[in-house]
Amino acid sequence: MTQDNGPPEPSQLQQRIAAAREREEARTRPDPAKRAMSSGYGMALRLAIEMVAALGVSVFLGYWIDKELGMAPLFMILFLIMGMGAGFINVYRTVSGLTHGSLRGPGDYRRDADKNGGPGGE
Repeated sequence: MTQDNGPPEPSQLQQRIAAAREREEARTRPDPAKRAMSSGYGMALRLAIEMVAALGVSVFLGYWIDKELGMAPLFMILFLIMGMGAGFINVYRTVSGLTHGSLRGPGDYRRDADKNGGPGGE
């Protein structure tokens, strides 16, 4: 049988707790490559949903108007073209927002203001 020497010293406990926390943090820390990949997939899915939603709503409205007025698919084709335009505009705004601002930090704006002599450079 083993001898029970009593509780461990507080410094040993702190070391063991710190080591356990480091192991747990390393185990649960997200991999940057996987995170970037999932972020890209998420953005692609968002853009696809925006495009499909704009097209779906516009085609539905065009079909409904055609049905109510008893016309040929005139409004459906018209609204399809407008829906494609709206979808492309939504995608363009989302992508240009990523490249022109949403990924920039406050320090970037300060540096731009310093270079251009604008406000916020103090």
